[in-house]
Amino acid sequence: MNKFILAEKLKEEIGGQSIRAAVFHSFNFDPEFFENYLLPLFLAEIPFGDNKIQNTILWRKFQSELPPITVYCDFHAKSQKGINLNYLVRALDIKKTKFGKPCYHPKHSFIVLNDSSLIVLTGSNNLTEAGWCSNLEGVNFFKFKNNVNFPQRLKDSFKNFCRNIRKEFYQEFKYTIETNSKADDELDYFFRSKGYTENEEAIYFDTSIKSSTKIQSFDGFLKYIKRELNDSLPFKKVEIISPYFSKGFTIFNKLKEVTETDNINLSIPFENTDYVALDEELFKSVKELGFNWQAIKGMNQIKGHRFNHSKIYHILGEEKVFTIVGSVNFTEMAWKGVRYGGNYESAILYQSDATDWKDMLEDYSHENLSFTGEKEVENHNMDNREDVFDLEFVIDWNYDSGVLSIINRDEENQNGKIIIENSPDILINTSRDIRLNQEQINYFSNTPLIKVRPSNSDIYFYYYPIHKNIEKKPLPSNLNLNDSELMLLWKELEESKNKDSTLRIIDKFIERITDESGEVIDKELKESKSTLNLMATHLSGIINLNKKVFAVSNTNKRNEAIKKMRDYYLFTDNVDTLKGYRNLIDKMSRDKKLNDGFYWLLLNIIDKYFYKKYLSMINSENELRESILGIRRTLKNQIKTLGDKMQVGTITKDHLKWVNKMLEEDVK
Repeated sequence: MNKFILAEKLKEEIGGQSIRAAVFHSFNFDPEFFENYLLPLFLAEIPFGDNKIQNTILWRKFQSELPPITVYCDFHAKSQKGINLNYLVRALDIKKTKFGKPCYHPKHSFIVLNDSSLIVLTGSNNLTEAGWCSNLEGVNFFKFKNNVNFPQRLKDSFKNFCRNIRKEFYQEFKYTIETNSKADDELDYFFRSKGYTENEEAIYFDTSIKSSTKIQSFDGFLKYIKRELNDSLPFKKVEIISPYFSKGFTIFNKLKEVTETDNINLSIPFENTDYVALDEELFKSVKELGFNWQAIKGMNQIKGHRFNHSKIYHILGEEKVFTIVGSVNFTEMAWKGVRYGGNYESAILYQSDATDWKDMLEDYSHENLSFTGEKEVENHNMDNREDVFDLEFVIDWNYDSGVLSIINRDEENQNGKIIIENSPDILINTSRDIRLNQEQINYFSNTPLIKVRPSNSDIYFYYYPIHKNIEKKPLPSNLNLNDSELMLLWKELEESKNKDSTLRIIDKFIERITDESGEVIDKELKESKSTLNLMATHLSGIINLNKKVFAVSNTNKRNEAIKKMRDYYLFTDNVDTLKGYRNLIDKMSRDKKLNDGFYWLLLNIIDKYFYKKYLSMINSENELRESILGIRRTLKNQIKTLGDKMQVGTITKDHLKWVNKMLEEDVK
C-alpha cells in the first residue's frame, strides 16, 4: 500500500490534461469544499486559491470551461449549503424498510480525460474536506485506457454499478441516447469500448440488488472468498480497520462464524488521542469474546490526531492474503446488502501470497483510554432520515425576475411549503412555475437551497435546485470593483491576448478588499467611489469593450471564441461584466457620485452599443433573443425614469431625443 495526498495524486494523474467529464458517488457531499478545492484541479491554469470571494469571481468568468459533472450522494448527508456552479447533483433517498433506513454509501470518482483514459478513485473518502484533506482514508486507484490497460472484469463491474444506479433511481437505461446527466453519458460511452487487456487481479464488489445467484451481502462476499479462493478452509488471522462498530454482538459473532478463526484483531475507533468513540461495556464485552482491540500501526508516531475513516478487512488465508478496501464499516447496515434492507456499499478485493502478510494493527495499552460512547455512523440519522418527498426544483435565471419551477410527482400525498427567511412561504402542493420577486431572487442567489417543510410535520427536507442559465444568477450585491478597476480591466481586455493581465487586476481587487489574514474588509468591499475625474475614461472603457466583443475574425474558431466572450460580458453577472458595471453605476448614482445626465448617457450607450446591436445580429428563433429583450426593457425603464427626472430647466425632451438620434447614427 502506498501513502499519498489524494488531491496531489489526482493532479499528478491528470497531468495538465483537459477533463472530458466527471462522475462522483459519495455519502456526504459538501459543495463549498467541492467548488473551492476539488473542481479547481480541473482548470489548473486558473489561479484559484483559499479566498472564496476570489474563487467566486474566477468561477463566474471561467465556469463555462467546466466539463460535464454529476455528483450522486445520500439525500440526508449532503451539506445544507447549495451549489453555485453549473453541475448536476443527484441526491438519492433510499426508502425505509422493516430493518431501518438504508444509506447511499459508496465512494467513487470517475474522471474521463481528454486522451480517452479514465481515472478511478474508490474507497472510503467522501466529497468533503475531511475526506480529501484531514482523515486517514483507504482509497483504491485505477487508470483505464482502451487497448492499454483495460481489464474487462473490473471495467465491466464499474460500468454495471453506474448503469444499475441510473436505472434504479432515474429510469435511465444503457440504450438511452441522451439524458440530463451529460457526464454519465460520456462515462458510459467510455465503458462501451472493448479493447480489453489482461484481467486485473482486483475484484470489485458492491451490495446492490442483483440476481439471486449473485452475492448480495458483505458476509456473503466473505463466504465467497473462503469458499472459492481459500478452498473452504478457515482463515488464519483477521484484522479489521473501521471507524464505526455496531451495537450488540450479532456482527461480531457473524464474523467469527464466517472466518472460523479466533485470531481476530479490531482497530480501536479513536476520535482523539486515547478517546474512544465506543461504549465502554461493549469494548470490554467484545474483548471477553476473544477479540483483540489494537491501534493502526504507526498512528502513534503521527504528530497530532488524524481521524481514521478507512474501512479495511485484512485476512490471512491458507496460501493467500486477502485485502478488502472500500466503504464497508463494521456495522450490520453495511454488511446486510440492499436486498435485505442494508446500505449501498462497495469495495475492492486484492490477493497476494501468504508470505507477503504484514500486520496493519499493533498492540496498544488500554490503561489510559476514555470512552465517549458510540457515535452515529457518519451522521446517518440526520433529519431523522425520513422518506423524502419526490420533488424537483429548477431555477431559470434567464429572466429578469427569475423563475422557480416546482415539479411535484405526487400532488395528492406531498403537501407542504418552501420556507424562505424574511419572505412569504411558497406552497409545493402542485407543479407550477413561479416568477420570483426581488427578495426571493436575493435569497436564492445567496442561498441556493430549497428548504421544504411537509404539512403537519416538524422536520425539513433540503433540496438542491437545478440551475438553468446559471451564468446569469446575480452576484452578491455588495461585491463590485470600483470604476477605475473596471475600466482598467476593459482596457487590458483590448490590449491583452491572454488571461494573465485580467487575473492580475482581479488579484489586486482581492488585495484591496481583504486584510493580511484574508478576512474581508466590509468598508472596502462596499466601496464604489470613483477615482476618475473624466467622463471620457468611462466612455473609452465602454468603447474598448465594444470593439473586443463585436470583433470579426477570418476563422470560424476565433469567431466562436469571440461569441463566447460576448455572451459572457453581456449576460453574466460578475464584477467585470456589463451587469456588474450597471450595478456599479447604479450604486454610484444613488451615492451621488455620478450625475443623472451622465448616468442617463451611459445607460443609453449600453442599450444601443451592445444589446440593440446584438439583437440586430441574430434571427427571431435565437435563444438569446428573449434575454436581450428583457434586458432592454429594464434599461429603457431606467432611462425613461432618469429622462423624466432630468427634464427641468434647460434640459428638454427634444434635447434627449437629439442625443439618442446621435447615438443611433453612431451605432449604424
